[in-house]
Amino acid sequence: MSINLNRPVITYENIALFQSDTPAHDSLSNSGENLSFIPLVQSINFSTDLDRSDAGALGTKDFVDQSNRSAPDVQFSINTIETFGSLFSGLLTGYNVRENLNVDSNFYAVIGDEKGVDVSSQSLSGKDLLSFGNCFLNGISVSQSVGGLINSEYSYVGSNIQAQQLEQNGNLFSGDCPSINLTGDQTQEKKVLFNEISSYYSDSAKNVIPSYLTNVTISGSGSVGNFLINSDSIQSFDLNLQVNRKTIYSVGKKFPLFRKAIFPSKGSFNFSNLVSNFEVNGERANLKDFLNSDENYTLNISGKDIDYNSFDFQINDMKLGSQSYDSSIGSSSSVNLGFFFEINKVSLLKTQRNFSYLFTEDGSRMLTQQSNFIIQ
Repeated sequence: MSINLNRPVITYENIALFQSDTPAHDSLSNSGENLSFIPLVQSINFSTDLDRSDAGALGTKDFVDQSNRSAPDVQFSINTIETFGSLFSGLLTGYNVRENLNVDSNFYAVIGDEKGVDVSSQSLSGKDLLSFGNCFLNGISVSQSVGGLINSEYSYVGSNIQAQQLEQNGNLFSGDCPSINLTGDQTQEKKVLFNEISSYYSDSAKNVIPSYLTNVTISGSGSVGNFLINSDSIQSFDLNLQVNRKTIYSVGKKFPLFRKAIFPSKGSFNFSNLVSNFEVNGERANLKDFLNSDENYTLNISGKDIDYNSFDFQINDMKLGSQSYDSSIGSSSSVNLGFFFEINKVSLLKTQRNFSYLFTEDGSRMLTQQSNFIIQ
């Protein structure tokens, strides 16, 4: 077997990731400008387990059948520097969580053929294409630490993986769409059409969100702090938004017809805070009294990117679930707090892009009592 001396392995500069519009199994969703380049991707991961049904029979010690009776799930995840753009809008659109989360899309990884050369500078003609079909959003994990950028991991469950080579058709580059007609005859007959790859790229460096431009606001129904402490020196946070799904099969079909989102679906918010002082008076100084109050909390996460585009979203009716304190020699005293909530309680207050509002501020959602702290 000959060895490709130009590219003995695929490296990070060889891969560019694209997402189709929804629904996945639609020609328009997978054509031209309806394909969007995903910027600032740090890594992608995918896997599948080929579950098989083993069957034996009287009179033999061997298996008589080891078939995969139903198609395996494809697990696909994207780790990216967060800009609250097209990936995030798969969960949150307008003011609230999408009414219909039962929508899918396709992902395409274009692979360049020369090590050390950006795929963005190459023609798509003859390029390898790794694609993932019928991907439904399973969850988002958003995190940030002192001195860092906001990072997110998006996890999806899909129905198909395909490797192929793109062909040039005039000014377009075509290949097979990986999606399957899940609710129909479960065939795979759509095409994907790319424009020249350079037309998809834009300057995304100004959309990163540093910690010094991020604000977190937390408020309780009857107080401005949490049990024992005030949250005034946050070091990191981790927001998890999970979509629970039920897979629905039908007789005569190998692939699932639906991956239906089911509610309630529980999300969580955790943060680490340095302890400056403990509460010594009031109901927050006594666990018994604090538990009797059973407060609801409201969380706001807002900020700006380097280009001063702003974002602001809110989570209502959070409950405090856990607190863990640590004090040791050579380090500051710290506490980790965990909250949980139903993901339908997440709402967008406003987003400002290039100084023009896409969503206006909803005055009915303004907070009454709050304690503010900035990641710094």
